[in-house]
Amino acid sequence: MAIREFETTRGFRIGAAAVVLVLAVIAVVLVVDNQRRQAELTHVRIAGGGFLFYYRLGEIRAGITVVVQKPTPSQSRLLARFEDPAGGAPIEVETRLRHGEQRYGLETPPLTGVVKGKPYQVELLLYAYGGREPMEVQHTTLVSELDADASPDGPLTVGPGYHRPPKPETEPETGPEAGPETVPGGATLEKSQKAEPY
Repeated sequence: MAIREFETTRGFRIGAAAVVLVLAVIAVVLVVDNQRRQAELTHVRIAGGGFLFYYRLGEIRAGITVVVQKPTPSQSRLLARFEDPAGGAPIEVETRLRHGEQRYGLETPPLTGVVKGKPYQVELLLYAYGGREPMEVQHTTLVSELDADASPDGPLTVGPGYHRPPKPETEPETGPEAGPETVPGGATLEKSQKAEPY
């Protein structure tokens, strides 16, 4: 009886063993392919970037988004060098990689002299923690769709309530160029005259 049951389930056992073997081969192929792809990937890549017009603040900034593509040591350093539209030295912005975080934004301080349609160079360097030589270097260009004069000269609103910025106070004129002095009653005195006490 037991031999007969063993014989009747033989085909099933062979089929199950074949399925397990095929699945194991597929798993090995996928692991090897994934390792190959990971080896071809850079640690990080520039996913996008551009010029940011903060119209309410009257500011223009440049920025890039960086994505981590494969395991990278925590506390590695990202350094972005943005070409200065005003013609100065490259503007450097850096951040540290944090465990579990995949996307990073690097943004310049406010810029001046941005010209519409002109390509500006950006260099991204990845340093290992404590390293002096970069592990990776990547390049991209950013192009603005607007000139700098499209942005207001100063902030249009201030504070969380979006209040208008205070107007600069003008100081009263003093000295020899000051206009005639007004006395009580609406009369005016020339510069050479003095108001007499009353």
